[in-house]
Amino acid sequence: MNNLSKYKKEFFSEGFIKIERIFKKKEVNQILNEVKKIKKTFLKIKNPNMHFTKDRKFNTIHDINKFIKKGSILELSKDKRLTNIVNTILGGKSKLRNLEFFLKPAKTGKAAPLHQDNAFWNIPSKKALNVWIACKKSNYKNGGLYYYSKSHKDGLINHEISYQPGTSQKIPSKYLKNKKYKKIYPNLKPGDCLFHHCEIIHGSNKNNSNFDRVGLVMSFKNIKAKINKKAWAKYQSNLRKNSIFIQKKNSH
Repeated sequence: MNNLSKYKKEFFSEGFIKIERIFKKKEVNQILNEVKKIKKTFLKIKNPNMHFTKDRKFNTIHDINKFIKKGSILELSKDKRLTNIVNTILGGKSKLRNLEFFLKPAKTGKAAPLHQDNAFWNIPSKKALNVWIACKKSNYKNGGLYYYSKSHKDGLINHEISYQPGTSQKIPSKYLKNKKYKKIYPNLKPGDCLFHHCEIIHGSNKNNSNFDRVGLVMSFKNIKAKINKKAWAKYQSNLRKNSIFIQKKNSH
């Protein structure tokens, strides 16, 4: 069995795979430098798709690809070290659907509630995934991502509005009461990557450590994968409700 076949088998068995040292230190530094530029750009245009910690540091930046049309990050999204794995898992040619930064600064980085990405994406074929690229160390100590192994096999769960900035929906806590999933915190070094299924349950804790946790997320879908328009419209409605709640909360 070659590496690509091995990755695909593990991906569908566990719901995610970790591959070490895909990107070199120089490439990670290029990403970090571009983060600084993107922060300035988004502040200038007052983009609504960015969220801050209580001490006004960037926590998340979404929909970067809608505003940034060139640069090292977009070039990396076309890199065969990634796309060969993505295309193998998704069963054909894929395309980039979104770019995001999850920055989670030391001491004040926010938690992300448990969710499944497909609750946001609404792709019935499930031929979509996220690539989470570590730009700094990420582990359970600094709010690293965690997964409930094999949870993708139970299908898409009905989500509820989170009323939190950065992640508009979450899995109801009562759902997990009778489940016995194994919780896994991948330990990542800069340049390591996670590839995870669009329906694996995952989240992250607050960053109470002295170290920033910086991740670049690239979302891909099979070029033939369709979006459920009715479910998408419902998600957009929930997204607006979540945004309105946060705006009102911040205005008080």
